[in-house]
Amino acid sequence: MKHRLSENRALGVTALCCAVLVGVLGIGCAKVRAVAQAPADYYRTSMSADFAAREAAAGSLLALAEGNVDDSLLQSAQAALDESCAAADDPAARYAAGLSLKTAVELLYNAMPADERDGQGSPAQMAWSEFTSRTAILSHAVPEYNELARTAAQKLSGFPAQFLADLAGAHTEEMTA
Repeated sequence: MKHRLSENRALGVTALCCAVLVGVLGIGCAKVRAVAQAPADYYRTSMSADFAAREAAAGSLLALAEGNVDDSLLQSAQAALDESCAAADDPAARYAAGLSLKTAVELLYNAMPADERDGQGSPAQMAWSEFTSRTAILSHAVPEYNELARTAAQKLSGFPAQFLADLAGAHTEEMTA
């Protein structure tokens, strides 16, 4: 006697198990990706533009300081700016590079002639104000980013979340150690 496909219990159980497994893994992996993605989403929406604006202000200060300050300060600031720009897709690397950029640009600005940097509304003073303003904004955003990253890491640390995160290739990273 020939059994129809719909009457084959072994095949039905196997198909059901496969569907459940694919569903659990698919939904689970999507959820862990969403949890792991939260810090990166925050970085893209709340911080990336501030980093870019700060880098633009640093570039303006570099252009204004050219010929007015020691070349080693210019080279140091340019290297820090290049490093920060190159790390645009990696929040932790961009933050670390930003710390070097802050120091280099501050030294550069302070080495500029006083009449250029201190004049009310001067281009150097305006660029410096933009640079320090964006630095202050970022100093408030970094702890929030790190808290999101810590929360995501904590949520993804247990079983089965750790297994699903490894399977999905999801990970989080803080900006500071």
